[in-house]
Amino acid sequence: MIFSGTTEGRTLSEMLSEERVPHFVSVASEYGSEVMEEGGAATVLVGRLAASEMEAVLLEHGFTEADAIVDATHPYAAEVSANIRKAAEAVGSLLLRIVRGSDLLTGAGASHYDSMEACAAALAASEGNVLLTTGSASLHTYASIVPAKVLERTYVRVLPSAESLALCKEAGIESAHIIAMQGPFDEEMNRATYKQYAISHLVTKESGAAGGFFEKMRPAAELGLTCHVIDRPEKETGTDIYGAFEALLGKPYDGAKRRILLAGYGCGAIGCATGDVLDAIRNADAVFGASRLLAGIRSHHTYPMYLADEIIGVLEKERRIRRAVILFSGDSGFYSGAKKAFERLKEWDPKADIGILPGISSVAYLASRIGVSYEDAFLTSIHGQNDDTRIIRLCEKVRYLKKAFVLVSGDEDIRRIGARLENSCPSARMVIGTDLSYKDERIETLYPKEAMDYHADGIACLLILHDRAKRRPLMPLLPDDAFIREKVPMTKESIRNEVILSLRLLEGDVVYDIGGGTGSVAIQIAKTDPSLSVTTIEQKEEAAALIRKNAKELHADTLTVLSGRAEDVLLDLPKPDAVFIGGSGGALRAIMRALTAKGEGIRYVIAAVTLETIEEARQIMDEYAPEDLSIRQISVSDVHRAGAYHMLQAQNPVMLFSFTL
Repeated sequence: MIFSGTTEGRTLSEMLSEERVPHFVSVASEYGSEVMEEGGAATVLVGRLAASEMEAVLLEHGFTEADAIVDATHPYAAEVSANIRKAAEAVGSLLLRIVRGSDLLTGAGASHYDSMEACAAALAASEGNVLLTTGSASLHTYASIVPAKVLERTYVRVLPSAESLALCKEAGIESAHIIAMQGPFDEEMNRATYKQYAISHLVTKESGAAGGFFEKMRPAAELGLTCHVIDRPEKETGTDIYGAFEALLGKPYDGAKRRILLAGYGCGAIGCATGDVLDAIRNADAVFGASRLLAGIRSHHTYPMYLADEIIGVLEKERRIRRAVILFSGDSGFYSGAKKAFERLKEWDPKADIGILPGISSVAYLASRIGVSYEDAFLTSIHGQNDDTRIIRLCEKVRYLKKAFVLVSGDEDIRRIGARLENSCPSARMVIGTDLSYKDERIETLYPKEAMDYHADGIACLLILHDRAKRRPLMPLLPDDAFIREKVPMTKESIRNEVILSLRLLEGDVVYDIGGGTGSVAIQIAKTDPSLSVTTIEQKEEAAALIRKNAKELHADTLTVLSGRAEDVLLDLPKPDAVFIGGSGGALRAIMRALTAKGEGIRYVIAAVTLETIEEARQIMDEYAPEDLSIRQISVSDVHRAGAYHMLQAQNPVMLFSFTL
């Protein structure tokens, strides 16, 4: 027996009919029977019943301990639910209570009441038209409390049944103020109703998703209505229609394919969420997400978690959850955990319908708040990946960017970025947005020096504006006199450029420079693009110190300098993409063995100046026999003025061996 009168009761009856399970449906009025699909497995019984009458009906139809009763009545029908409990206890049948999840509460300043009496008392001194969407049962209470002038400005929306219309008349509601319609009502219908009748005050029960609560509240908030919400009389425990179906039949409802939506919730406040995301939450059996995102959601089934494996654990345990929403801050496609969650959930349940909904990122929000575009900006994130290398690379990019948006982890990141920019771009402006979309939102602009002392709690987004950004050189070639040389050997400019071309570098490559000398090759590679990971290994400590000095002078902040014998240092390093060997200290074979042991596909360039090194390199070529071997001797002569003449002064010829192994 399903005691119905709600969408849930009707839906559960249809689900049981699909399975050909015979059942009764009890509704209070003829109108209730009209919206039920009688026939086949369902038998509809009409009439309001007291507890004793319910017991009599159940006994008449042979209900015993082997049978089940489902209470799918309205959440505000507390007396009816109490009668159903008494009747179920009397016949000994299993009782299942269908509980609606609470819905989102939208619209700032909504007032809550524990009864219609309290709500009517508050409206007694109100101005403007009032719309009651609380049904006809409470009309008499409302009409007995509000003064005549308020009743004259009151409109009611009720079911188009003779009983409802009669109750409206008894309460003194004018015929022109009665809106007799059958729901559900979408947002457009509600919006049109509010406008047509110039409504100032909306009165509604917190009737949950199935009761159209969201569709009432959202347009009310948009139009600036004052919302009055009558809270549920008590917080009930129970199940939803899918849980009831499984309890009755011992199996999940196959027609309810698991639907999981990964949704970008925006910056955090509910007003930043899109309509599609709010609709998904409204229709969900459960909502997952970080605690701050769940704070604006009123629901019996929220879980403060966002990691896929934790959520899977809940879904496996709570089989009633067929429609789940997982909230991610910002936009689901912009540095979001939604990507990994999507892959993991697909792996866990290939049959699940898993979708992604976009959201408003903090970048888009901050840009709109300060009136700038982000179509021409560099967008990145160091949130959760704020090691020194990431910050160094970011600040190196900013040297050549007029506009960069950065997602950061907090105020410490702001201070570290400020310290770096103070050294390289002191005129840049840092626009910091903290707790965007919340009531305590802060947006302030600081110069790097000021940002070094920035302290503020909260979630931050950073915009760096650099009006004096330099134009990035297409080929960042450094002249020889840019380097401090002292007495350390250096790969000269022409050879250096040829070496770098021969390495055939790609974006993001890991590059090793062995025998760094002055660091000229490694520094020029590091300045080619901040995405390159460049490490130079120098055996002599005085030369390593000189490389560090040159790197600081030339702002090659991404360069890593290591001291020691290359064949030893290489043991703890990952596989590179490209290697330049400019000096081997007589250990070329050992260095090659250490490198080739790391794997295939490494690009090599070896520079040889002495006959001994040339011969050793030739023997190595015979041993490894690379297919793409290129050997070139490069001789460079500079022209120098000598009195009235210009004379050629030759540099040492260099042999370059280029190949891939």
